[in-house]
Amino acid sequence: MDVLKTPLKTVLQKVQVPASPFMKKIGSGTGVVVYEMERSPVYCKSRSPWARQKNNVELNNRIKEEAEVLRQLNHPNIVAFKAFTKDSDGRNILVMEECSSCLGDMIEERNSPFPAMTITKVCKDIVEALDYLHNTALLMHCDIKSYNVLVRGDFDICKLCDFGICLPVTKHGELDLTRTGKEVEYVGTAAWFAPEVLLFPQVITTKADIYAFGLVIWEMIALVPPVDEQFVNSFNSTIDDSCISINSSLDNSQFDSSSVERVRNRPPLPDIELSEDYNCVLEIFYCCTHVQKDERPTTKDLKILLDDG
Repeated sequence: MDVLKTPLKTVLQKVQVPASPFMKKIGSGTGVVVYEMERSPVYCKSRSPWARQKNNVELNNRIKEEAEVLRQLNHPNIVAFKAFTKDSDGRNILVMEECSSCLGDMIEERNSPFPAMTITKVCKDIVEALDYLHNTALLMHCDIKSYNVLVRGDFDICKLCDFGICLPVTKHGELDLTRTGKEVEYVGTAAWFAPEVLLFPQVITTKADIYAFGLVIWEMIALVPPVDEQFVNSFNSTIDDSCISINSSLDNSQFDSSSVERVRNRPPLPDIELSEDYNCVLEIFYCCTHVQKDERPTTKDLKILLDDG
């Protein structure tokens, strides 16, 4: 399993994209390709499953589910829903507002850590989005990573995207099993997994989003994905290529909190000298990536830290 990609249950196959003077490829995601579509007088993004066979019901349904989630969300730091339609072949197309860049791509192009002020701006915007998700929409994102952070302009505003695998939660940040049913699947990107979701029984709470958010801070300093050989070996020995199954009959009290340290610890920062300007973002990184989920801050805590910093 590729720890840098959100898994799908079937193998991807390439499908030829029809040429069009109105669309150009600007990126790709989990089973989808992202195109920029010129449509006067506005620009938008069209996401369509051209990377999969056109009769792939699973992916079509996933895009439809993402559209339903986005349609209900309304926050300046969450990418805006524009339209949901079908092409002539019946494939689902999700149209969203355009942002000029993806944080993950920007990280790949950097040669030195982002300025502390820039990291702080990203933190504030994404924390605002997560606070809205966790406490108003009552959802956890489940796939926080730099590639799901869109950037407009010179970090004028950052927006969270890709809501195809989010899960409903209670006001306490735990899975809302009344909305998911007795069994749910946790689907994310392994390199950004929190320790507690790498074990069985898994403990799935909004604190997994917080851990992944902390790794995004790490990415902006280290400029590489948050994965090393030790993590890959640990991951491959504890989880197979299928999605993680969560059974509601499992008692979380059975969870051995000490075992999380055996599957993942926070990644070490690169051996570089950082100025005092980074103190606040480093403090947030350390808090968010605590191996024990209950020691991690909530979004409310993070907002206070960022305001004080």
